[in-house]
Amino acid sequence: MKNNILSKIDFIVGSIIAILMIILFSVVGGLPLVITFVPGVAFSWIAFFYMYKNKIKLPNLTAFMPFFFLVLGWQFLHFNEEFMTDFKTKFPLLYGSSVYSSTKFVGINMASYFVFTVSCVLFLMTKLRFMLIPVLFYITYGAIGNAIAHTWWSIKLWDYFPGLFTAQLYWFLGPWILYKLIPNKKFIGVYTIGFAIVLIPLLTFFMKQA
Repeated sequence: MKNNILSKIDFIVGSIIAILMIILFSVVGGLPLVITFVPGVAFSWIAFFYMYKNKIKLPNLTAFMPFFFLVLGWQFLHFNEEFMTDFKTKFPLLYGSSVYSSTKFVGINMASYFVFTVSCVLFLMTKLRFMLIPVLFYITYGAIGNAIAHTWWSIKLWDYFPGLFTAQLYWFLGPWILYKLIPNKKFIGVYTIGFAIVLIPLLTFFMKQA
């Protein structure tokens, strides 16, 4: 049915939201977010475009929302590990940026989780299907990206990097929840590997400390 797929208006508005997210992350976050969040938004848009172009049927509330919130719930434990192991200091310093204050670090994360929650509800329960973009961003960078980045930082530095342990479950959770939206294993595999191929060189090239 037509109302179960992304419309042209959904695609246009969603694309505008993606552009605004890129501008916001670039202006507010500086280099650390430019090389992490901006590629995450770009790949989120790729998944969004794929769903629009291929007329992928959108999942109903019960087929997606409980599982998305399960994955989002894990993010609170991941954030807890990051906070307790000083991610707010080590991450920005790794890319020559200023240390985040506890207030800023907690505030940004809590506001983000609020946006992801509201976006999922609006995407599934209203006609605002373009709100899928923030949902895809959480799946792409919050889950898959965290698995890639935290693992690579620890490998590159040959040491534990804050958030490593809880990020490992995202190797499963990220592709799993994306499959709930795009039930195509080949696409999920290519998407995940492609994101790693783009993200890892960025994480490596721009490092200021090693």
